[in-house]
Amino acid sequence: MSDSIQRFTFSQLPIRGEIVTLETSYQTIVEQHQYPAAQRQLLGQALAANALLAEMIKIDGKVALQLQSQSAVKLLLTECTHKGHLRGLAKIDAEQATEQLNFQQWTQKGQMAITIEPEKGKRYQGVVPLESPELSQCLQDYFVRSEQLPTYIQLFASDSKVFGLFLQVLPGNSQQDVSAEEKSKAFAHVKALAETLSAEEALELSHQDLLYRLFHQDEVVLYPEKSLQFQCVCSRERNEKALGTIAPKELIEMVQESDGQLELACDFCNKKEVFTEQDIMALLSNNVASDSIN
Repeated sequence: MSDSIQRFTFSQLPIRGEIVTLETSYQTIVEQHQYPAAQRQLLGQALAANALLAEMIKIDGKVALQLQSQSAVKLLLTECTHKGHLRGLAKIDAEQATEQLNFQQWTQKGQMAITIEPEKGKRYQGVVPLESPELSQCLQDYFVRSEQLPTYIQLFASDSKVFGLFLQVLPGNSQQDVSAEEKSKAFAHVKALAETLSAEEALELSHQDLLYRLFHQDEVVLYPEKSLQFQCVCSRERNEKALGTIAPKELIEMVQESDGQLELACDFCNKKEVFTEQDIMALLSNNVASDSIN
């Protein structure tokens, strides 16, 4: 599969991992807004990271990754559901963005938020400052602060493909008979091997070949692939609900001032929905009827 994620563990080491490749979904997302090369690569890295986070957290719901700064990155937002549905957007100030991706410069005085939204249960959000020179390192900082678990993340992106690798020490209750020193040594071992990976290898090799290339001296247990794909949740019904939150008088004025029709575009997929003055009047009539029934 061109777009997939796989979990893996080591038979003799207290380490867990994930590996992800995005191609079709990545190209679909970045081409919806015709992002320049450097911007699409940053968005691609965030999409891969988001997929890794969603697979690791394992909830029925969605996980969102958001970056904001006072520099070039005004807003970067990605989402991944437990079904493997991805979407994302980037709002970059072109005047502050360099031709080549410079993450630290683009995200000065910025912050990163990771939001977990289960279908049932409470929403959780963790926020950390963007203080490292790469997105992968900022994510590592997040895990050190939030879970106190040594974590290593690699992210590579070209114009057409994205790769991500995640390595983490197993939580304390996973292997009670393994000492902290053994975990530290095991993590240092796999991290040193992972650091030998080049961007070319990451973007060209299959998951199986890549893991063999890195960890052939260790016994890796590779779990089945999970497919990933672009999917946006926007719809005409959602737009109607959004319009329904506007005061009727203001909504009528808006459509009349727009030559008799309102056009709403999804920030993620850029799909447009048109509402004529007749549509707006019907929507207001239905809302009144619904309120009367309730």
